[in-house]
Amino acid sequence: MKFRKFTILNLKAAGSTNAEEVEVLFNLEHIISIKPIRISRPDKLLNGFWIRTTNGKKYHCSKIPDELLEVIGEKYQGAISIPLDTDEQPFQ
Repeated sequence: MKFRKFTILNLKAAGSTNAEEVEVLFNLEHIISIKPIRISRPDKLLNGFWIRTTNGKKYHCSKIPDELLEVIGEKYQGAISIPLDTDEQPFQ
């Protein structure tokens, strides 16, 4: 068994934008897929990951172990800087 620490977002209520970050140990042998995603928070936009496990559960992760981050790419972790005037710029 290969247990590694992940930081998942625990949604407090369905449809809520508030979430707390919780550290969880996952067995790497039970992870089916890891997909880079963007996670919207009330105060910021984060790069994150969609983790799917063999039991069918899915998790939003804000941080994954360094050994997996090296394979996926470090550009997919952390906050995204967005200029405040983006709403006024035309869509391209």
